[in-house]
Amino acid sequence: MPVTASSCNHVHDVQQFTAAEVKARLKAAQVQCRADGVRFTPLRQQIYALILQAKKPIGAYDLITQLQQMRAAEDVKHSEKSQQKNVAPPTIYRSLEFLLTENLIHQLTSINAYVPCCHPRAPHTAAFLICEQCQRVQECSSMPVQEIMSFAEQDVGFQVVRSVIELSGCCQDCQQAMPSSKLTVPTVLTAT
Repeated sequence: MPVTASSCNHVHDVQQFTAAEVKARLKAAQVQCRADGVRFTPLRQQIYALILQAKKPIGAYDLITQLQQMRAAEDVKHSEKSQQKNVAPPTIYRSLEFLLTENLIHQLTSINAYVPCCHPRAPHTAAFLICEQCQRVQECSSMPVQEIMSFAEQDVGFQVVRSVIELSGCCQDCQQAMPSSKLTVPTVLTAT
């Protein structure tokens, strides 16, 4: 994975997309996939749309449930007897792998869930700030993150294939909503 500096030096909430933004991102992904000669199938589009619309990180089995509910609703809408096949986990995982490969989403390994990429299709290294209280996820692709990657590759000679930098804690909103007596700061002990 080559180290590429992102043009962004601030933090993004990864799940704050309006309906218009979801539609625009889907259209941009369709155009880019067509230009790259890869198939952005209807199922891949549905999964990407669900990830974009999610208000928190979403797991593969939650995606399966939502897709099955969508299919059942379509059957009811068209007054058809439910003839849709169940959504198989391998099908979802293949679609998720496609979306990851195309840099449209990120996988949060610590919670086994997926979030949209704030800079889709632009190679970058990101760190994720994951709130344990509200499940808010923020993506940070600033220079300090790039410096870590550069150090590993250039100074140590370590070839990075995949990087996942995740920090779990409590976001500012949850800290402000929490009584100060509940906030704890880890103590660092030093030997003398």
